[in-house]
Amino acid sequence: MDATQAVGSRRSIRETASESLGIVRRGLPLLLIAFAVDSAFIFVFLIALQSYLPESLHTSDAIAGVALAAFGGAKLVTQLASGFISDRLGARRALILGTGLLLIADASILPLAHVAPWLIVGSAAIEGLGSSVTWPALYSAGDQRFALGEKGRFTALLTLATGGALAVGIGGGTVLNSVASFNIAMIAPVAAVSIAFLLALLLSTRGALLADPDGFSLPAFSEMRSILSHPQRAAFTALVLVEAGALGGLTAIFRAYGRDVLGVSLAHQGLLLIPTAIVGALVVIPGGVIADRLGPKRVMVPGFALTGLCLMLLARWSDTTFVMATAAVAGLGFGLAVPAIASTMMSLAGGTGSRGGVIGWFMTMDGIGHAAGPAAAGVLLATLGAESVLLAAGALFLAAAVIVVSSSIGEEEEARIVLVEALAVVAEPAVGGRT
Repeated sequence: MDATQAVGSRRSIRETASESLGIVRRGLPLLLIAFAVDSAFIFVFLIALQSYLPESLHTSDAIAGVALAAFGGAKLVTQLASGFISDRLGARRALILGTGLLLIADASILPLAHVAPWLIVGSAAIEGLGSSVTWPALYSAGDQRFALGEKGRFTALLTLATGGALAVGIGGGTVLNSVASFNIAMIAPVAAVSIAFLLALLLSTRGALLADPDGFSLPAFSEMRSILSHPQRAAFTALVLVEAGALGGLTAIFRAYGRDVLGVSLAHQGLLLIPTAIVGALVVIPGGVIADRLGPKRVMVPGFALTGLCLMLLARWSDTTFVMATAAVAGLGFGLAVPAIASTMMSLAGGTGSRGGVIGWFMTMDGIGHAAGPAAAGVLLATLGAESVLLAAGALFLAAAVIVVSSSIGEEEEARIVLVEALAVVAEPAVGGRT
């Protein structure tokens, strides 16, 4: 590398770092909303309902399961409609509505737990409705705020925010459970969603970003038909179903795999998977950068293929050292692909008046996959064992790679990036910056 190339390389690194800092700054309110909402969800459904209620208030263990089912059911049946509602209200108003419903749901849990604990199931349903409104609006807001060449890095940061929420929700909840009463501990999730609600109220609507529409109208049937008839959206729908089904199946056999295949305790199984979590987290940001630079297709294909092959190997060999290394490689592949999945969803929803509706459709398909995957995994586990589920999940990830290869997902994005950047340069003297 000569001196000119070295200078160019350093300049490119500085420009990438500067652009990334700009993405963090512009996306910070949305990232904080996602972090606060997910932290509250984890605490309520994993700590409050499963630990505090049965241990401190002596309620039935069944409440947690029924409440989670009510949450999932309410979210699934309203997800698509909530996406279209987000289009009609505007992303900012939809975020205010969604986080407001979450605040009502979490604030009602404390009094209901002391009056009639089974009424918490109703709070969980409201939480599901709030979640179904919040997430399409949040992704829609991100799609409006970031250009095509920035979406991968934004979704990578969003993935880290939700991962951090998981750690804070479980870790912080465990600490609270050991030192604070239920009445005191419930301040945490209520405070978290209150912050999310306040951030939604304070979101800027300068220019076209998050601008609220002047009126409200119900979605036309033609909008739904346009989602299904678009070739890339149809292919991405199949991709989401396959990928979510694979993840749901793996979740359903998590403990059975460690107990029946590896023959280890839960604690030992957790230690074996620590490298997977670390590697997956470390490659999320690079995955977003690569997706922005090279296009999502070039990231998803090797990411899905690598994950699928590793899962099939895990179904064949059970040596703990081999499992630790192979699972880490699977985490590498999936961690690289995750930002590209979300950025592709946002790109396919952009450029249409039904942005929220398209995102709601994809998120509905994701919910169906996460429901069908565990159901199928349960049948396979009972009849053929945990190894069969790993093989099936691996095959589904390979199928996801085939869907991306055989479709035009991501191919048009590069040309559109060039066009958007060219238009931004032309418009810069008139508007004073990138549009």
